[in-house]
Amino acid sequence: VTRDHPLVGQTPVAGMFPDLPNMTVRMVQRGEHAYLPPFDNIILQSGDLVIVAATRKTLSDLLSTRAEFLRGMLQTGGPGDEPSPGERLALSESVVPPGSRLIGRLVEQVGFRHQTNTVVLGVQRRSRMIRKRMGEIRLEAGDVLLLFGTADAMRRLRHDRDLLLMAWATTDLPDPRRANASLLIFAAVVVAAATNLLPIVHASVLGAVGVIAAGCLNVRQAARAIDNRVYLLVGSAFALGTALQATGAADFLAMVVVGVFAPFGIVALLSALFILVALLTNILSNNATAILFTPIAVGAANQLGADPVLFALTVIFAANTSFATPIGYQTNLLVMSPGHYKFSDYIRAGLPLVLIMWLVFTVYVAIRFGFDGGGLA
Repeated sequence: VTRDHPLVGQTPVAGMFPDLPNMTVRMVQRGEHAYLPPFDNIILQSGDLVIVAATRKTLSDLLSTRAEFLRGMLQTGGPGDEPSPGERLALSESVVPPGSRLIGRLVEQVGFRHQTNTVVLGVQRRSRMIRKRMGEIRLEAGDVLLLFGTADAMRRLRHDRDLLLMAWATTDLPDPRRANASLLIFAAVVVAAATNLLPIVHASVLGAVGVIAAGCLNVRQAARAIDNRVYLLVGSAFALGTALQATGAADFLAMVVVGVFAPFGIVALLSALFILVALLTNILSNNATAILFTPIAVGAANQLGADPVLFALTVIFAANTSFATPIGYQTNLLVMSPGHYKFSDYIRAGLPLVLIMWLVFTVYVAIRFGFDGGGLA
């Protein structure tokens, strides 16, 4: 609430402020004191911080009819920071994607006004509103930010890889010649790997160098595309898998699985292995689950004299059924806040998909190889 703000002198009526229709006032902070509803005997003063919960449409309506509510919000202390008369203002929702440099930083540390000439009006986390000063909110992957600024500032944010603007779902390609070059390099990598002209690792590295040399990406963009945490996770999972084999833990688990399900046949063993991996991949990552359980599956196959490839494929298919939780895969988390989903929504929609995949796999294996596992050895 700035000087001469319309809210100065306002008093609540039944816990609501008349000049804030269709908004829920969560807290009023005055200096070091925080006031919660119903705000008895509170008269708003200049310098008060009013924290509200509202929909994007409500805020858009307020800004279009009462623009003085945000007068001076874009001013950062330097001349020319205010939008020029007649300049178009905009609201936009943006998502903090996994791997963003904003994760773990406070809103005030990011410096949105200085960096992007926008103001963060609100933060939504997993369909919940946060009752806290805006600058004290520590950003997490999947957070949805409501940004206010000029239309030009929003257009510039389209190229910011640390934020995904939901209002700009289609990204314009600035140079079609570079797009064609990237497609040719991608096709060359696929052909070289498919025809065994080059090992897939060598072809991929040459392709990555090629897109940088062709100007499709610069070195900074390429480096930022690498999520170091994924590589750390995969490397740690490899170490765990090696430890399981070196200590004999994989063989022990294989014997337990075989001892319980082998009497019911190979198909029952594969079905049990599939559902076990499918459930755990929704708690761990698919990469870690596949790496941890592949040696166990191969150990079980060797004990039964069966084809280990079939057991490994079972693990691979099951590890990719990460539908039932938002933490099972990065894209699950990415759509959680924008779609206003809850954790239970993933269970209700994803668990039936996991069960369907399990049943289809079991029936296919039974029909393809027979209920007695014939032809597996």
